Amino acid sequence: MAADTEGREKFLVKGLVIPMKRFPHVNEDQNLNEAVKVLRGHTCGDDQRMRYADILVINANHELVGRVNIPSIVKGLDPNMAQMFKGYEGKPGEFPNLAILWGDSFFDECNIRFRKNIKEFMTELPTPVQETDSAMKALSIMLAHNETVLPVLADDAVIGVIRLEEIFNAIVRRCAD
Repeated sequence: MAADTEGREKFLVKGLVIPMKRFPHVNEDQNLNEAVKVLRGHTCGDDQRMRYADILVINANHELVGRVNIPSIVKGLDPNMAQMFKGYEGKPGEFPNLAILWGDSFFDECNIRFRKNIKEFMTELPTPVQETDSAMKALSIMLAHNETVLPVLADDAVIGVIRLEEIFNAIVRRCAD
């Protein structure tokens, strides 16, 4: 507990890290359905809202190989989804009915895609930070790269993540005192 207090006093990443045992992660050999179950298993509150929007992907050697987030899952369920909205912009009233037809096709295909390997849905890893880095360094990386979660390393091993939410809360606690 002393290390945790020390990390907070010096505003280090290690004082704000969420350990891997508490953050969603899956093995690279798992499929999307298994990964989504892991993600949805991390809930909070009376209404069981999902606590996280990201899943880290690790290999058999416990090395971080990727991540999957909610947008990458939804886009991966239908690779054409990002272009769909462009097709509806500025179209006359009858074109939105095409969304109904597309929806039927989407749900037929998503059942198939849920069995695909999680690696097909992975996105680029954000820049990791060391547990001994300043939380301000992590914050600057997040803001520069539009990230909300960064992997945290200790001795080149992933020990957890730091989220923008924890940094924000720590800043607010310090500034409000």
